[in-house]
Amino acid sequence: MPCRNIRSDASNLPSLSLPPGAVADGDATHEYDVAGDPPAIEPVEHEIRLDFMAGGPIRHGHLLTEYNSWGSGPDDRDPWRKHGLSKPPGLTYAEGTCRRRLDVEAQYYELYDDDRGLADAPAFLAHRLRQCRTTDHPEEALRAERTRRENWYETLIPWLNLYQVLKRSSYGTLVADVVGPTYGAGALTTENEFVGMVVLGDDGPESEGYARENELSAEYVVRESELSCAEHESAPSPSEYGIELPAPLLIGRYASGSRYPFLPWSDGLVCSCPYKHDQPWRVLCKHELLAAIVAGDMDTIFLPVTDGLSVPHRARRFVSPDIASTHTPRVPGRGQP
Repeated sequence: MPCRNIRSDASNLPSLSLPPGAVADGDATHEYDVAGDPPAIEPVEHEIRLDFMAGGPIRHGHLLTEYNSWGSGPDDRDPWRKHGLSKPPGLTYAEGTCRRRLDVEAQYYELYDDDRGLADAPAFLAHRLRQCRTTDHPEEALRAERTRRENWYETLIPWLNLYQVLKRSSYGTLVADVVGPTYGAGALTTENEFVGMVVLGDDGPESEGYARENELSAEYVVRESELSCAEHESAPSPSEYGIELPAPLLIGRYASGSRYPFLPWSDGLVCSCPYKHDQPWRVLCKHELLAAIVAGDMDTIFLPVTDGLSVPHRARRFVSPDIASTHTPRVPGRGQP
């Protein structure tokens, strides 16, 4: 059931009807079921986006060519240093964020049996800590959960996710045709576009008929099954996230020809490509990295509409405003966490 209907500025566009999991945690209508809903955008995901937004453009020379993420980890030499490459500043900020999250979350392991103490914990972590209470050996389960979470921040996120995305075979495919020295929003959105479109349900009207009836260009009306997420079993569709169709959404249209919608969720947006959804521990895909670089270059938490229809601001809000107002990207120094 939708809990929020956001009217579009244009009278011929449908409202954006969102489920309770797509509104901010502090909103009175917010509801989230860890077991039944899609994964929430974790605080660290919002923070990493802000880190790359602050880090500036990522050029070809920043990207790895020879790196096997599955055979690497914190005990190995930094691959940028190993290959004599300049590490993207946004990545350095993100690595610092992962270290600080461990310190921020340390308090919750001491409060695992206190629901009030877990009120501000990330939803998935709070859920896992509550499960520890019900085991035959809660203290042992708690230690195992802490180890699992530490492995996520220290190994899975940087070494198996971020480093993998920052390869020429991944993010590099989106910027292969970028020319010029800037690699800013203008250059990045020449071959890759953020398109405002109306997404229809597959059991609804035909695209051309809906466009004609609502005086819209048929180019910007699409059925859900025509989007690239329909081609992959692990890639979610808008309706699978509880978004009522028809809906005005922002669609990433990339040089490869793929079209993946950005889905409003957890007070931000999540790309619907299969990369993250196939492995929910991943926190960033190449399309979200591109979006972060574009938003950062424009100094805003909202993605632009570079073509198409003027969709509501909520369909373009890439990062939680609350987290954006409190997070400061920085590199840990001596004596800092």
